Amino acid sequence: MNGGIFSFLSVFIVRLGASNLMVSLLAALPSIVTALSSIPAARWVERQRDMIRFVNFARLFFRGSFLVIALLPFFVHEHLVEVIVVVWAVKSVFGAVVDMAWMTAAAEMLPPERRARVNGARWAILSLVTAGSTAVFGYLLDRLPSPLSYQLVFLISFIGSTAGMFFYAKIRIPDNVPVVHTPGARQSLWQRARAYGQMVAVPAFWRYECTAIVLRFGLNLPSALYSIYWIRQLDTSDLWIGWQATIGKLALILGYFTWGRHISRKGHHRALLICTTCLGLYPVLTGLIPDPTWLLPVAIVQGFFVTGIDISFFDTLLTVTPAARRPSFVALDSLLANLTIFLAPLVGSLLADRWDFRTVFFIAGGIHLLAAGLFWKLRVTESEAKN
Repeated sequence: MNGGIFSFLSVFIVRLGASNLMVSLLAALPSIVTALSSIPAARWVERQRDMIRFVNFARLFFRGSFLVIALLPFFVHEHLVEVIVVVWAVKSVFGAVVDMAWMTAAAEMLPPERRARVNGARWAILSLVTAGSTAVFGYLLDRLPSPLSYQLVFLISFIGSTAGMFFYAKIRIPDNVPVVHTPGARQSLWQRARAYGQMVAVPAFWRYECTAIVLRFGLNLPSALYSIYWIRQLDTSDLWIGWQATIGKLALILGYFTWGRHISRKGHHRALLICTTCLGLYPVLTGLIPDPTWLLPVAIVQGFFVTGIDISFFDTLLTVTPAARRPSFVALDSLLANLTIFLAPLVGSLLADRWDFRTVFFIAGGIHLLAAGLFWKLRVTESEAKN
């Protein structure tokens, strides 16, 4: 899934002639759908007892979209790009449900004191599999005719990702205690909003959100521009794009082990400062490279330093959210994150049309520095979170 459709779908629609706006919408629309679905999804998740079974139920619909996209070129010839973008957005309704339910299950699976190290190892294994599959898929795409080559890759993504659900079903955790939402007296919209605001009034959670929003904006400002830049300005082949993704995933493996162990011993704060600052080099260096061969060393920068942010964000979010209403807090985090991820690529596309791609890449690097400053100023410590 990660090495196939997630790595090459944007490349596919660029090959089909998609405009900058459509590529941006492919990146942005799933985020706004997820944002709008997050709160209802959280309430649905809170009512479930068997989280493992429920996650697999939602995943079946989420990953079924891969099969739909793989088959679309057989049936849709006009407006294929637009239909793909719509399908990719709609699947995010079930993606929101999967995220809420999985986070709730993960809190039971992983002991807090081992969470960072276990997640580092888990994501490292995922990166190894992704690296190998991305290299193979890049090789196939460079040698088979299009669009059949992309359809084959997306079909393999569907088969592989649904097969993984069999192993997930074997996990055993305690049953969740369902939250019963009683109707009660009819309340106005203002009263419901005020009650919800009081429920989520956790200072450590909001310090985390303030810093996370800025960093996510910097990460996603140029996200829709990379594939366009590689293909139209650097004239990069699918084989090189596959190798670039593979090298990045191999760097992830080293990063997850390195930062997982570091965070387990030293905590999140130093890792966030280092990784946020150094990750800002990725868009800057991308804007400076003269040809596709330089994509490989630049991918190492992105792969190694994004891991520290992944582990820290996951662990910190679980730390600053009360266990009894964790799905609601995770939903709010998802809402804010996805609104940011929706807006940032669109802003990046508009800025690229007004100026150029390199300017957007340099602006993104500057936002990373701003985020690092906020992490320094508004840091969330574990002792504050527990209080």
